[in-house]
Amino acid sequence: MNNKRQNIAVIFLITVIIIKFLIWNDNNQKWIIKDVYYQHPIDEPLSIAPQPTLISTTDELFPATISDASKLYRVEVEGIVQPKNIEQIQETVQLAKDEKKKISMSGARHSMGGQNAFDNSIHLDMREFNNIQYNQEDQTVTVQSGATWKSIQNKLSKHNRSVQVMQDSNIFTVGGSIAVNAHGKDPNFSTLIHTVNEFQLVNAEGELITCSRTENPELFYAVHGGMGLFGVVTQVTLNTNPNNIYQTKLELFDSKDFLHNMEQSSADSELSEAHFSMDQDNLLKEVLVYNYKPTNTTKDVEDDITGENSIWLRKAIYRLARNSDWGQKVRWFLEKNLSPIIDPELTTRNTAMAVPVRFLELDDPNSTDILQEYFIPTDKVDEFIPKYRQLLQKHNINIVNTTVRKTLADSEGLLTYSPQENYGFVSYYKITKDQKGQEQMQTFVQELMDYLLEIDGKYYLAYNNYYTQDQIHRMYPKLQELFQLKQKYDPQELFNNQWYENHKI
Repeated sequence: MNNKRQNIAVIFLITVIIIKFLIWNDNNQKWIIKDVYYQHPIDEPLSIAPQPTLISTTDELFPATISDASKLYRVEVEGIVQPKNIEQIQETVQLAKDEKKKISMSGARHSMGGQNAFDNSIHLDMREFNNIQYNQEDQTVTVQSGATWKSIQNKLSKHNRSVQVMQDSNIFTVGGSIAVNAHGKDPNFSTLIHTVNEFQLVNAEGELITCSRTENPELFYAVHGGMGLFGVVTQVTLNTNPNNIYQTKLELFDSKDFLHNMEQSSADSELSEAHFSMDQDNLLKEVLVYNYKPTNTTKDVEDDITGENSIWLRKAIYRLARNSDWGQKVRWFLEKNLSPIIDPELTTRNTAMAVPVRFLELDDPNSTDILQEYFIPTDKVDEFIPKYRQLLQKHNINIVNTTVRKTLADSEGLLTYSPQENYGFVSYYKITKDQKGQEQMQTFVQELMDYLLEIDGKYYLAYNNYYTQDQIHRMYPKLQELFQLKQKYDPQELFNNQWYENHKI
């Protein structure tokens, strides 16, 4: 008990220091204090990407700028249309064909590599296309593609149900998640495609078609992970899970035998993820594992899926960690010692999946944060960790956070990044926006890619294009097959984005 009190006292002291010297004395940082009182509207979509302001109709287009969460891609488009029904999507398709324009589309715009927009295209911002219907008879949920996972959780919560797979935050749209075939932190599932029964698609002819494993199956498998190249997904039917109550368990261990410890620790868990230490003396050497295991408790535990409120301390700590190695030491000390104290003993599946993302907001003209993810075959994980550490230090990369989640094999998605069971290393970096910063990250990624190719690992295609053409086509040998299907179903390349232009052959 004395040790716990000492830890609380140290945590309080560190918090006061952060507020006094890093926030209160700097007029540009006082907005973090305001965050103590901020309440994010429960129905308002959230994205840390810059928000477009000029919204067009198919009758009148207003030139606008599209960017993504990395703020490294800025694309000028002919206009931004926010459809609210299928007819408006079809009108946009016809307008683009008549005007010989391209169509690009986006949701929360957290893909970072040109997947969200294309120069001089007519852009579909899908976030207003967001109706949701729960189907009691088979416990599925039918959603429009612009619906966020948060809004789906709100709907399912009323029926004590939960989604099976989604990213480790609920701000993203279903359509965007399908475009990258997202995965989550339930080690009993593979990628999103395995939870989808069917979807509807407005194709390059403006027709509304249904795609499933038995109806238009070629498109069903290509659209998952297909970066929005085959049309506009309008409606998706997803399987759901019971919204179980979990016992939360945290374990700290050394990373030398990561795989054994992780497998033992997360046995029988329905949700699981690991966080690594980030300071240079301790880089990737300690691991804190969060496990959520079903319990037979009779207590009434309510969902809390707002996720984005009262996060000022986390925001302040991450600011500190971005800017100094000392800050990383503080962050890791706090996570190890504060999390076991403040994390609830019991939580629901919906709550555990509603991880906040707003604390990552950063308004810095000279630097930005980027996300990358590497999928490592299970039998190569213990080999990967020291190699990854060596490359990070060799290239002097400012890594802010690494989270690891298990993903089962996916044999369905055409561009699957998980052909075998693996562990996904999700890493968050701070980089400068100038040429030097870009070249530094490119050199690091290309050397890492060579190593990933040696061990049959994968780089997640949702993120920045620092790799070479040769590397990405060797890593994803079915990429050419995807592009051939693109020519089959959309020979005029009506649906386009910068990622496709960069990598098609």
